[in-house]
Amino acid sequence: MHREVTTTVRVKLHSLTERKAQLVEREYSAFQDAVHGDDDANLYSATNQQTGKVRSNKNPREDTKQPVVLRNDCITIEHEEDTVLSSWWFKLPVYNPEREQGDSIWVPVRVPEKDTHLLEDEYISDSELVHQDGEWYVHLVCKRSVAVADEYDDVLAVDMGAKWIAVSTFLSDRDTEFHGAEVRRVREHYKQLRKSIGKAKVRQGAQVIERLGDKESRTVEHELHQVANELVARARERNAVIVFGDMAGLRFDNDEGRYVNDKIHKMPYAKMANILTYKSHLDGRECLPVNEYDTSMTCWRCGSQNTSREVQGRVECCDCGLDDNADKNGASNIGKRAVGKNIQSPLSTVGAVVTQPGTQVVLKGTNGEMEPANSPEDVGLTLSEGSPRV
Repeated sequence: MHREVTTTVRVKLHSLTERKAQLVEREYSAFQDAVHGDDDANLYSATNQQTGKVRSNKNPREDTKQPVVLRNDCITIEHEEDTVLSSWWFKLPVYNPEREQGDSIWVPVRVPEKDTHLLEDEYISDSELVHQDGEWYVHLVCKRSVAVADEYDDVLAVDMGAKWIAVSTFLSDRDTEFHGAEVRRVREHYKQLRKSIGKAKVRQGAQVIERLGDKESRTVEHELHQVANELVARARERNAVIVFGDMAGLRFDNDEGRYVNDKIHKMPYAKMANILTYKSHLDGRECLPVNEYDTSMTCWRCGSQNTSREVQGRVECCDCGLDDNADKNGASNIGKRAVGKNIQSPLSTVGAVVTQPGTQVVLKGTNGEMEPANSPEDVGLTLSEGSPRV
């Protein structure tokens, strides 16, 4: 099977002549005007067509700056070893006020060495021109197809939560690890810092805010990448398919009060899911979302929902006497649901992936392909050969 992987390559414009710098600045400013309602702003025609989409999709505030959307059929990046100024050049579409029409300029760019293999025209889709800290960047969005395996020896189920951004459990033996406590610590640190800034004098607070910049988001994203790397490496050890609880609708379906909402609803679950899926596919491994509904309140062992959560981190079953970590319990149910089993059925009727080499988890789908779905009936994982072990 094949999956589409999207990678963003950040290239920096450098050594611009005065004329080219003016054209880039003029195009960026005109795009901001157009996005905020100026229908008479002069832009490259293909770029001007994107302003309406930005307005309708983002509804940007007047005080915000939006990246200039560059259509993929209007941009090109080329490698020229013989040029002195730069070995990489980017063709940027701009409006030329002297000619009163659209034009293009070639600008020198710096490309990260690790990303040079991605910069082929057939990979590049619509990208963005960004102005940050006085520098110009182009975020090149590269999409390509990668092959993923269709048979696995185990299932690694991932439950996302507020204390730990990810708790991973193997379906075969419930071997569990906890990941990403640093994410919560970083968010709490900056939350307290923002409170203290609010109590400070205006000038001092503004200076602290300027100094911090986007450090929180960059630190959190770094931690998410580290967690995703750990999960993929863990799945690789046992040749396991990765499944994770789909958190869609969490912010709308749950209102637990201001304090709990702040802890849970602002955790970067969607970003974690995107990074994990991307890294899994790059590793040649499938990664599937699974409906998380009822997984935290259902006993993984007997399937009863007669459970108690008197302590947030523990779940107790009033029917079979289970006393387990709540996140581990949720991850186990996610794993059961991924293989098409009713999580409210007792374990004796569900079984698990056996350790014999002949037993595998197989992805099934139309014409040999698998379409990810959140339904427990059609998520696409089945057990083949061998006898389930309880």
